[in-house]
Amino acid sequence: MRRAIEITSKALKENGTPVYSLGPIIHNPQMIARLEKLGLLVVDDDKKIPQGAKFIIRSHGVPKEIVTRLKRKKVKIIDATCPFVKQAQKIAINLHKKEKCQVVVFGDSDHAEVKAVNSQIDYQALVIGPNDPVPKSLFGKKIGLLSQTTQKVEGFKKLLCQLLDFSKQLVVFNTICSDTSNKQLEVANLAKNCELLIVVGGKNSSNTTKLAQIGEKMGVKTFHIETADELKVDWFSKIDRVGLAAGASTPDFLISEVVKKIKKIR
Repeated sequence: MRRAIEITSKALKENGTPVYSLGPIIHNPQMIARLEKLGLLVVDDDKKIPQGAKFIIRSHGVPKEIVTRLKRKKVKIIDATCPFVKQAQKIAINLHKKEKCQVVVFGDSDHAEVKAVNSQIDYQALVIGPNDPVPKSLFGKKIGLLSQTTQKVEGFKKLLCQLLDFSKQLVVFNTICSDTSNKQLEVANLAKNCELLIVVGGKNSSNTTKLAQIGEKMGVKTFHIETADELKVDWFSKIDRVGLAAGASTPDFLISEVVKKIKKIR
């Protein structure tokens, strides 16, 4: 996520051509607001991007047909796709074209990353969410399984075990970001040793939301906030141990502000 911010910041420092993104480049409203002040133009339709402009591909990626359309308009493409997401796209293509699998993506069908990955194989992948049943149509097929990079490892393992009952030919790639899985493990360990867990990051961030869900599942008093202003004094009443976690897309300045506010409250 920081890589996408650095790429965008560099593009904005270059004079002349306006810089656009289709949707937020990362899922953190406060960071996007900062980049917009520097000149980033966030739009909801690629038709709003004029000929000859610069276009930043968000960290989650964008559907390939959008890139094709923009190239026809002589738009300069700057790719800030997360390397883990880019790798998942390549794996999906390989599973579909070379391995001849029915591709299954474990994730949220409405998430920008999943849409971008699925577009690479002309939307032939079947997307299965954490709470979705496995369709009977998969029975007997050669299945190629990968995951949205920000999903929980335990959910991916559960789906893998279910698919073993459907197919004897199963090709599996664990495409969950190592930073994501490590952070989830760290938060689980943190939750064991605190009475209150504060998770900082965008409410629209998948990886941040899952960190908060881990705390809640472990029975720890958990609050998911975006800024220090959301902290409430009464949360800390009779609390001795406070745990603080942040999503991958949470900028350092927001974390520092939360730390200062917590110290002031306590």
